[in-house]
Amino acid sequence: MKKFFAGIMAGAFLALGAADVFCSDFTEYENSLVMGAMQIRLESRSQKDQKAALEWLEKKRAEFFSSIKKGEAGEEALLAVENVFVCEKYHYVWELDDKAKATGAMILSQFNKVMEWNQSHPLEKRGEWYTLTACEVINNSMPWFKYSKRISLGMENKKVYEAMLSSGCKKGLLYLHTGLWYAFAPSIAGGSDAKAKQYFSVAPHIGPTDYEKFLGYVFLSQIEFKMGDKASCQAHLAEADKISPGNAYTDFVRYLNKAGCDSLDYATDRDDVEAKLNKYYKR
Repeated sequence: MKKFFAGIMAGAFLALGAADVFCSDFTEYENSLVMGAMQIRLESRSQKDQKAALEWLEKKRAEFFSSIKKGEAGEEALLAVENVFVCEKYHYVWELDDKAKATGAMILSQFNKVMEWNQSHPLEKRGEWYTLTACEVINNSMPWFKYSKRISLGMENKKVYEAMLSSGCKKGLLYLHTGLWYAFAPSIAGGSDAKAKQYFSVAPHIGPTDYEKFLGYVFLSQIEFKMGDKASCQAHLAEADKISPGNAYTDFVRYLNKAGCDSLDYATDRDDVEAKLNKYYKR
């Protein structure tokens, strides 16, 4: 049975009715900050390796925060931007060593910030960008929790995704998170590759950032790979390359696919995938 909630999945939010959620909104400037951070996140995928990406990302992060106009961005928007940078940093740190205590400590530190903010700010007062980036922080924290907590948080998370969809949220990140929920959950709990594909298919077309469009095509390609549609898989990886030419991520995904593996399984069952890679490539 597949691991239920691991890697990029789940979120610790209370479920509310669609009419009651996400009344807060960011200013035009605050939105530009989040989208700018997402663009940097995408560009980091073009660095030659994880260490180079971490160095480049830290430099860009420092430049980005120093350029923010004083008093023009609220605490929630700044936390959303911080979430974006932390999640991308975690991506590379996890790649280098997914079992190190320091890896877990890094993401759990941000998790604590998010949970502290959530406790003092009701869901209906949070903005969409904050909610989605905070959710990703929690997603990335999931492997460091006990199984029972993953399940509890994950089921609450599904209710929030449904509420956001019902409220008309048009951000690709929501469709990515929802698709991953269905991709990672076992069928007995509602998991479905077909539903995952349905949500992944939307993200590339609504964005609004190139990062969301890029990952939309990548995740869509990987669920198609799982479903045996190799032609569509390759076509959508090619679409991802058009958005981010020269990125290193799609090369890695193709490397996985050539060995009969996919990036979704790599996120949840890395040891098993590494064993298959070692056998196929005789590493």
